[in-house]
Amino acid sequence: MNSVSMQDVRRVLDPDEPDYAAMARLGTDSLPHLRTLVQGDDPMLASKSAYAASLLEGDRGQDVILAAAHSDDPVLRVAAAGAAANLPVASAADVLEGLAADGDAGVRKVALSSVPPDVPDELVSRLRRAATEAGNQGS
Repeated sequence: MNSVSMQDVRRVLDPDEPDYAAMARLGTDSLPHLRTLVQGDDPMLASKSAYAASLLEGDRGQDVILAAAHSDDPVLRVAAAGAAANLPVASAADVLEGLAADGDAGVRKVALSSVPPDVPDELVSRLRRAATEAGNQGS
């Protein structure tokens, strides 16, 4: 078994410009550590962790990205929205649906720009409608 330590994950994510290809090579054994970092008190490291989770094969990092999407920190929610673009369509939709209706305009903007191109038109309409309604409530 190829166990990945928190130290392995931090070694890749701590630099200003992480080596995300190296992070992806750590694979799913990194998920518990990425989840811990997303829930930690360092917003920059948490944002990098959410993005790193999005690079794992398929939707394996979706739970980590959803944790970021539910953060109180808008910076982390923006990171989750951006990371969603790397997920398969159904998983991206799960993440983006709540973020499109976020109370923060920056989060909504990134969520709408992260919608994968092959998402059904009905979902795109629903996301845009949620963003518009959230924007109107904030006015």
